[in-house]
Amino acid sequence: MNKRAIDPLRLDVTALAKQALSVAGEWALDALPRLAQCESPPHDHVSQPVAWSAQGELRTVAGGTVQIWLHLQSRTDVWLACQRCLQPMRTPLSIERAILFVPGEDKAEALDAEIEDDVLALPAALDLRALVEDELILALPLVPRHDACPLPAGIAPAGQDAGPARPNPFAPLAALKAGRPRG
Repeated sequence: MNKRAIDPLRLDVTALAKQALSVAGEWALDALPRLAQCESPPHDHVSQPVAWSAQGELRTVAGGTVQIWLHLQSRTDVWLACQRCLQPMRTPLSIERAILFVPGEDKAEALDAEIEDDVLALPAALDLRALVEDELILALPLVPRHDACPLPAGIAPAGQDAGPARPNPFAPLAALKAGRPRG
């Protein structure tokens, strides 16, 4: 496997690890439809591309066992609705994962419960784009919020003059009430 023959949509993780190769690139956000669907429409912001890289590694552990690892990194920005002010906000997403690949779902499930690292069953061909999309979706904030929400138009921050004071629409009613004897 040479770098030109690496297809991230049908990645041979074992070959990548055996040769300690890396692959990197960018995808348009539209190429990751589940992540794109998480963006809060409508927005008139240009979506950022999803930058990614993956590197294979073989590790020899105690007993001479060889492990297949994939080091995955990705970053992008998505637009989400702030849950306080409901205005769009740019949310940077970044992932960095080390994933151990083992033969079979049963072994992956058992090992995943024992160790802190991410463990997946070794596929014949890995769809790296789907894996990157899954990891970025998991990195989305549960409750997106601005650090400081922008104020709606026409409202001045506390301590600043909002301009000329508008008359109280109930002032004439208060004047009538004040001039009227109680009885």
